This record gives sequence, C-alpha cells and structure tokens, in this order.
Amino acid sequence: MVALISFFFELCLLRRAPQDLPASSEMLSVTFLANLLTGTVFATATGLSPGLGLAQSLLDITFMLTLLYVALYLLDRLPRFRQSATALLGCGALLGFAATLPLALIPPGGDGRAPAGTALLLFAAVLWSILVTGHILRHTFELRLAQGVAVAVIYSFFAYTLLGEIFSGA
Repeated sequence: MVALISFFFELCLLRRAPQDLPASSEMLSVTFLANLLTGTVFATATGLSPGLGLAQSLLDITFMLTLLYVALYLLDRLPRFRQSATALLGCGALLGFAATLPLALIPPGGDGRAPAGTALLLFAAVLWSILVTGHILRHTFELRLAQGVAVAVIYSFFAYTLLGEIFSGA
C-alpha cells in the first residue's frame, strides 16, 4: 500500500505516467473507493450532509469515468482505460485529501468565508489538480502538456458547473 501511495505521490509531482501502472481491476477498485471516500469527506467539510457529499462524489466520479471511457472508445484507445482511470482516481484521492486539510483552518461558526491564506491554499490545490489531470491526459491521449491542461480546465469547468447546479439547493 505504501508503494501505491508513493507512486501516486510521484505521479502528482509529474515524475511518473499512468502507463507505469498495471492495468488492474483490483487497483482501479481501490482507487475508486479511496476517491469516493476523500470526495465525500471534502464535500462534507464544505458543508454538505454526508449523504449529499457521497452522492456528489459518486456523480463526479461517474461523470469523469464516463467521459474518459467514451473518449478512449472514440479514439480506439480503450485498452488504456484501467490505467488512466486508476491514475485519475488515485491522484484525485491524494489531492482531495491534501485539499481537505486547509478546510480545517476555517474557523467554525464564521460567515463561511475562508481566511485569505486558506483560500490561497485551496486555489493552489485546484490549480495543481488541473495540472496533474493534464499530465495524465497528455500521456493517455498523446497530447502536449498544455493541451492536456486545456482539456482538464474544460472538464473541470463543466464538472463544477454540473455539480453546482445539481447540489446548489442542497
């Protein structure tokens, strides 16, 4: 397990690539559960109930994996799905955990606004997550890093918009 976490840490530092992972259904399942857990904890830490946090996290993962599957299918690169999905889920879990830590710095009972330093840390986490996603997509689809990052930005915009619309009244 330590080797797996170390691999995802290196992948988040852009030192490894998704194709360095084995195409394992078991590893995909483990990273799916880890991502679901960290996504739920993050959503709960931002004010959603645990049930809604779980639903939001599950929808986010489903949206991401569906788009990845369809894109790989259309480009006739479906054998890359397990490795790419595992990389995205594993890095998402690691970065989601790291992004949850600054939320603990927000004083309870306030106006819901994060102090400037905390907001900056969360913004940096979002930017790093987009860069890591772009790195994974560049290897998955044989793109330049800038193209992978552009796809990650577009995906993030649509995912946040979709989740915001669905869970805004919650």
